[in-house]
Amino acid sequence: MFATSILPGSEVFSKVYFGHYLDINFKITNMDEYKIEKSLFLVKVFFLDGTIKEGSVYLSLQAAHHEGRETVSDVLNQKEQFIPINFKEEQIRLINKTHIIMMSFPLSKENIENLMPCYVADVEINLDNKTQKEGIFVFQLPKHLTRVKDFLNHADSFVELRIDKEIYLINKGHILSVREK
Repeated sequence: MFATSILPGSEVFSKVYFGHYLDINFKITNMDEYKIEKSLFLVKVFFLDGTIKEGSVYLSLQAAHHEGRETVSDVLNQKEQFIPINFKEEQIRLINKTHIIMMSFPLSKENIENLMPCYVADVEINLDNKTQKEGIFVFQLPKHLTRVKDFLNHADSFVELRIDKEIYLINKGHILSVREK
């Protein structure tokens, strides 16, 4: 597969062929050197239609907006509408985030962001697919914004709910109600 760009006067400017860039002097530059190294992170994806699939999301070894590795939360809360997920039984698929109700993965020291100071709220969440989850919100906001309402109104599109030894990143667009316990 290749693409051709033509400058005025019909001069061929460049061609891209299978990941290589050919300039007008026909030097080949390997596009691999521009790739960002990523690792696979195993998650469970809960879809709007009730389907639950296991797959892996791609996490950068360096986060764009904080120190350390990129997190699943970082990926889900990016502005891009579609994210690549490598499903076990299929190839990589680009998934529209609006159709993801939630994503889960085991709670471990490596995937907990250090939030200091943080606030904790024991809650019950009702989702639009008739699912109910009980767990704990852990969040960091200024001292004057410590209510669950403040968190939900200031948080990203996906919020973290901890249930036992599992983290659920829940799509706020699918939350019908939240009750503090």
